[in-house]
Amino acid sequence: MAKTKRGPWAKKEKNWRGTCPLCNRPRVKLMWEKNKTKVCKQCAAKKD
Repeated sequence: MAKTKRGPWAKKEKNWRGTCPLCNRPRVKLMWEKNKTKVCKQCAAKKD
């Protein structure tokens, strides 16, 4: 994981943890953008 996606930097982001809107996983980091929505790491890595 990139250093910009962990630690104190991540916690400064607003709404950095929650339920992923694509896969409905609860309590995950929502640090990646896909189609202008914040998603989890697994959904961001999936190919469309």
